[in-house]
Amino acid sequence: MYLAYHELKSAKARYSLVVLTLFLIAYLIYFLTGLAYGLANNNRVGVDQWGAARVTMNKYADHNLQSSTITEQQFDQADLSKKVAPLGVLASEVSQKGYDTDLDTYVFGINFASFIKPKLIAGRQVRHDHEVVIDQRLGAGQLKLGSKVKLNGSDTYYKVVGLTKNNLFGTLPITFTTLATYNQLRFGSTAVKNMSAVIYQQKKDVVKKAGLETMTPQTVIENIPGYTAQNSTFSLMIGALFVIVLFIVGIFMYILTIQNISVYGVMRAQGISNGTLIRSVLAQSLLLGLMGVGLGLIANQLTILVLPAKIPYTNNPLLVGGFTMGLLAVVVLGSVFSIKRILKIDPLDAIGGAA
Repeated sequence: MYLAYHELKSAKARYSLVVLTLFLIAYLIYFLTGLAYGLANNNRVGVDQWGAARVTMNKYADHNLQSSTITEQQFDQADLSKKVAPLGVLASEVSQKGYDTDLDTYVFGINFASFIKPKLIAGRQVRHDHEVVIDQRLGAGQLKLGSKVKLNGSDTYYKVVGLTKNNLFGTLPITFTTLATYNQLRFGSTAVKNMSAVIYQQKKDVVKKAGLETMTPQTVIENIPGYTAQNSTFSLMIGALFVIVLFIVGIFMYILTIQNISVYGVMRAQGISNGTLIRSVLAQSLLLGLMGVGLGLIANQLTILVLPAKIPYTNNPLLVGGFTMGLLAVVVLGSVFSIKRILKIDPLDAIGGAA
C-alpha cells in the first residue's frame, strides 16, 4: 500500500484521468441501474400488491391480462370466495372537467371485499358503481378526493372516493372500480359478467376449468408489454459498461507500467519480491477504483435530490451494493495485464532502457 500510495501521489495528473473515467462510467451505471429498477418496479408493483399465489386467465390470451376474457359460462363469479378474486383489466383514459389533457390509466375492475382491494392512504373504498379509487400519481396529483372524471370516453361521471399509493401497472397509475363498471366500459353493459382473470391468494384454492390457464404472478409480470425487452436492454447496457471498465483500466495501467519499466527494474534489482510489486499494483487499482466509484456513487445520490418526480427512478440498495463490489472487482481485475508485464521485466534490460 505504501508503494501504491506514493506512486499515485507522484503522478497525480495521469492517475486523475483514470479516476475521472471511472467516475463517469460508475455514475452512468448507477443512474441506469436506478432507472431500470424504477421502470421495472412501475411495471409490476400493481401485481406485487396482490400478494397472490396464482393467476388464472384465458388460455388463448398468451399470458397477457389485457387480452384475456373469462366469461360467466367459463367461471361463475358466484363461486368466488374472499381468497379468490375476480379481476377485469382495461387500458383507458381519464378526462376531468376543466382540463383539456386526457390521462392514461389502467382500469382494474375488482370485488372490493376481496383480498386484492387496494390499501388506501386517504378516503374510502368504492361502494357504488359510479365511484373509483385512484393511485395518487394519476395526473401528478391533479385528481383529488371528490374529483369527478370520465373513463374511456364515456358520458358518465365517476367520483374519486379514495386514494392509494404504489399501484401501477405497465408504468401507468391504476384506477380501481367495480366489475360492473368495468363491464360497462369494456362490453357496454353492466349485465355482462365477464372478467380478465381470477386471482388466487393460495395455490391450494386453484380450480382448473376448460379453456383457462393458471400461472404464477411472475409469469403475468414478464408478459406485461415491453417489460422483458426493457429489462434485457438495460441489462445489456450495464453489462457492456462493466466490460468497458475492464478494458479501460487494463489499458491505462498497462501504459503506466510501460512508462515505469525502469523503476520496476531498479526495484527488482534491489531484491524487492514479485509479491510486493503485485500487491502494489493491485493496491493502486483498488485505490483508483475506490476514488472513482465512490465519487460516482456520491454524484448519483446528489442527482436523486434534483430528479423530477415523474422520472421513474428507484434505488435498490442490494443492486447498488452489488454493482459497487462488481465495479471494484473489475477495476482490480483490469490490472492483471500490468502484473504479467512486471513479472517479465529483466532488471538489467529495464535499467538500460530496453522494454
